[in-house]
Amino acid sequence: MTQELWDLRKSILDGRYDDALVIVDDLELMSQKSYIRNKSVEC
Repeated sequence: MTQELWDLRKSILDGRYDDALVIVDDLELMSQKSYIRNKSVEC
């Protein structure tokens, strides 16, 4: 995830907002998968 945050920052600074939005979507998907995995373990 650290690499994704670095890429997100660089994309924003470079003005590549479409790339930044793709990275945000990827991070959101990773977060959702992690949440689902953690919920599965708790049950």
